[in-house]
Amino acid sequence: MAIGDITYKEPRAGVAGARLYNVAAGTPIYAGEPVQVLLGSSGTVVFPALTSTPTVGTHYYAGIAANNSTNTASLAGTVFVNPISASDTLLIAPATATSWDTQAEYDALVGSRVLLQNSVTVTATPTSGTYTILASDSSTNGCVVLEMDISLYPGKVAFAIRNGVNYLS
Repeated sequence: MAIGDITYKEPRAGVAGARLYNVAAGTPIYAGEPVQVLLGSSGTVVFPALTSTPTVGTHYYAGIAANNSTNTASLAGTVFVNPISASDTLLIAPATATSWDTQAEYDALVGSRVLLQNSVTVTATPTSGTYTILASDSSTNGCVVLEMDISLYPGKVAFAIRNGVNYLS
């Protein structure tokens, strides 16, 4: 995946306020990526969010990675994650730019409940690609499109992550 796929509309200072999580050996997590939680008997482990997530009641996010994880293909590691707050406004590129490229098109999607996608893989362990936002609304989708002047943030979509996908809720 790519560093900085998701940014905060109001910048945050590094890992201040972020929580430390364990990451299993395997796919690294990069700063600015959505982080999903795997809950189990051995504690909480996080991993790069799967494509076409989050869905309320099914997928749970810890938040957005504040730094790059320290795991490798063969060794477990850690990552700092900024917790989810529905009051945070996040920015991401759209999966299909032509769905969002005029203010009227953008405004028609405001309030839509949408999903994030990894552009390269749909498998359980994403290995490459870029996170983007989709435009299809469904009542259980875990992200909500927010108002924004697209001339101030060209090529971006403002959104919030719903509290219903926060694993701490």
